[in-house]
Amino acid sequence: MIELERPRDAGALLRDSFVIYIRHFWTFLALGALVVVPSELIVSGVGLEQLSSDYDSTPSFAEAAIPAAVSYLVVAPLITAICVYALQSVAAGGSPRAREALVKGFESFTPIFFAVLLAALGILVGAVLILPGVYLFVRWYFVPQAVVLEGAHGADALRASGRLVEGSWWRTLGLIVLVNVAALLVAVVLGAPFTAAANGDDRAIWALIGQIGASAVTQPFGALYSTLLYFDLRQRKRAALG
Repeated sequence: MIELERPRDAGALLRDSFVIYIRHFWTFLALGALVVVPSELIVSGVGLEQLSSDYDSTPSFAEAAIPAAVSYLVVAPLITAICVYALQSVAAGGSPRAREALVKGFESFTPIFFAVLLAALGILVGAVLILPGVYLFVRWYFVPQAVVLEGAHGADALRASGRLVEGSWWRTLGLIVLVNVAALLVAVVLGAPFTAAANGDDRAIWALIGQIGASAVTQPFGALYSTLLYFDLRQRKRAALG
């Protein structure tokens, strides 16, 4: 059993996320794969023809941007919603309840998608000047959690996430960078053999398999971490307000 509503430093966030993830590894891996596999096959495999094309180690901007956009708008928010429900079940002293988490996660996806899309448009506008884009990305990082845990929709979800981060922006940025660097290192290690195979056989499908595997492994961990960080910030905000 794990307590959600408490402050955590960087070490505790990583440790608790890792403990929960490893304890229920196959469940979280399956939850991630159920979202990642069809998304990657449709977007990269079929849409970008990686199931049948030669391997290109220097993809074009569109070939890199399209999967990244789908990941930001669809894959990551959906996995986050699913993992929020699974984490609540674990915190109650049980198992992640994969089927229930999947159903509730998909039911929450429509309001999450529109809120994340709204955030993405704002971040894209801010990205023209670079720094405003980074500021907004951090400020609106917890939009999925705001939708699932607070019932906020649209702009209200953006405002809820912003209120949570207010006063802790730099700390939040550092903790986001920390987990993303860790996830990137794991993804590189997991994907390296497949990238080598893609280079050797000149077939993009090997790189796609590695990408799918790495994403299915790292995305649920990131979702658990970001949700524990959400609870951390919420508890600190409550303590500050007395």
